[in-house]
Amino acid sequence: MDNLSKLQALCGVGSADLRAAYANLPKARLGIITAGGFGSGVSEMAGGLNNYFNELGLFSRWESVNAHGDFLRLSKKITNALCFFDFRVSAAELERFKDLAAGLDIDTSYDALYLNDHPALLAARFCAAKKIFRCHFDISAANAQVWEFFKPFIEDCDEIIFTSPRFHKPLKGNISYIAPSIDPCSTKNIFVPREQALKVLAEFKIPSDKPIITQVGRFDRAKDPSGVIEVFQKVRARIPCTLVLAGGHADDDPESETVYEELKRQAGGDKDIFLLAINKEDFKIAALQSISDVIVQKSLSESFGLAVTEALWKAKPVVASDIGGIPLQIKNGKTGLLCHNIESCALAVLDLLENKALAMRLGRNGQEFVRENFLITSELKNHLAVFNKIL
Repeated sequence: MDNLSKLQALCGVGSADLRAAYANLPKARLGIITAGGFGSGVSEMAGGLNNYFNELGLFSRWESVNAHGDFLRLSKKITNALCFFDFRVSAAELERFKDLAAGLDIDTSYDALYLNDHPALLAARFCAAKKIFRCHFDISAANAQVWEFFKPFIEDCDEIIFTSPRFHKPLKGNISYIAPSIDPCSTKNIFVPREQALKVLAEFKIPSDKPIITQVGRFDRAKDPSGVIEVFQKVRARIPCTLVLAGGHADDDPESETVYEELKRQAGGDKDIFLLAINKEDFKIAALQSISDVIVQKSLSESFGLAVTEALWKAKPVVASDIGGIPLQIKNGKTGLLCHNIESCALAVLDLLENKALAMRLGRNGQEFVRENFLITSELKNHLAVFNKIL
């Protein structure tokens, strides 16, 4: 049974029309380019889409730019400047980034390139193939200098994809809006029964006798794991509980190791705080989400927040920041609770721990909202319109 058939069986999502529509596309070769090969939501989505595109009959191949060192350091700094207007990058650093991108080795023999974010955009800027640029970030508040630097490269693409019209400044060109999605057939998105999840807790020596609050995501200051620890300390003052910060070190984010070490110092050996550096262990992540009492996503900047989608799909109650693409998923009081700072986050977590009926209702509503809007079949349909234009 292929993945589309599994989707039909698991979620009742039809695939026959999708198969027929993709069969009518011209025979063409698509190259999906990302900065890193694993550890981020972007690479996870790219890999999933690549698999389904091929299953639907579109020849697709996913590869990363295989960068390292100075390029990744500058890329991270530029990401911060694209997401925060007050984060500075010098003109010399932008030119250095452009020069390094020109030396990256990517296959440009495709009929079209699907370029994910600014590292791929610059790496393929001289390519003659048709170019689709997908920006996963909310760059509506980008630093002006950095925005003006990247704007011509973005407008040079044949198609530009953002998650939402709110995510960008004025641009010329063909612009589409496609929300990210999850694949419910993937290991990371299964609901793990309690008996199996308890074995994962035991492996990490996490107790199961107290409520568990969990945030999943790479160790990145934009995810504000430090703020989550402060939230936990406020919650624990009223209700005994355990905090799990579970994530990994994305191979395109050189700062993640530093952030992880900072968090260890902040936690200071607290026996109720568990920092788990988990790379490529999707079942364990799924188990931790499945057995948690509350999922938190207290990001300071967020593109879409696939960790939120994953938790909602498992029918878990979620507290998340009112930023980026999170409000597209969390309808406050209906599919989850939104927060704006440490204090409001702590109060929302306490509400869910003290009101089990509310937590269950939000979890059920969230799961149905994901079923209707953010499963991969919806994203595949939206991409079809882009491919019909480009290919």
